[in-house]
Amino acid sequence: KVMNTSYFAQNLESLTLKIQNAGCKPILVTSLARRVFTSEHVTSDILGPYSNETINVAAKLKLPQILPLLNDSLTYIAKLGKAQSMLFNWDSDSTNKDTTHLNSLGWKYFGRIVADEVHALVPQLSGYIVPDPALSDAIASGTILPQDL
Repeated sequence: KVMNTSYFAQNLESLTLKIQNAGCKPILVTSLARRVFTSEHVTSDILGPYSNETINVAAKLKLPQILPLLNDSLTYIAKLGKAQSMLFNWDSDSTNKDTTHLNSLGWKYFGRIVADEVHALVPQLSGYIVPDPALSDAIASGTILPQDL
């Protein structure tokens, strides 16, 4: 189900305010990129408007941190390319058409991206993040570790 960006922003702001009113400090995260490509290393981003609304809500509510998952995941899959990005699809072992949901390999790689974002942008939580330099380096260079292929 798809909702328009205005409704998305209203819902996100409402939920974020509820979290703040409960005495918590929310951290917003932009969308995970869908693994859709127009060519081998060129992605087709349909979630940018939602990411922009997330950034706008964070700015409006003066949140100190926002995790740029859309940008970081788009950068990674563009470097990686379409063929290898499809390895993260939920249905990679069958129809390989689900470019929205992740399988366990996708959880590992995109989870690492979020962990590295938290470590870099939310220092008060970095003590809870277990480093994985090899995986972080593979992501930065746009590769998949050999043992994961």
